Amino acid sequence: MAMVDLPEDTKLDVVDHLIAEAEEHRIEQVALIEHLSRLAQSTVDAESQLSQIEEILATLLRRRAYLQAS
Repeated sequence: MAMVDLPEDTKLDVVDHLIAEAEEHRIEQVALIEHLSRLAQSTVDAESQLSQIEEILATLLRRRAYLQAS
């Protein structure tokens, strides 16, 4: 599982920025997978990277929820 190592005092706006960046990377990776599929190329590596991006995004979203609840 991909880990996001953030200091405990990371502010909500920083986490929001990281979430936005991760979401951009996720969108780009999905587009890459679609492109590779259209070209009948292997998507194995791209799908693995997408999984890592999604794990990071999930971790950031959990951190955001924690910060909002605090």
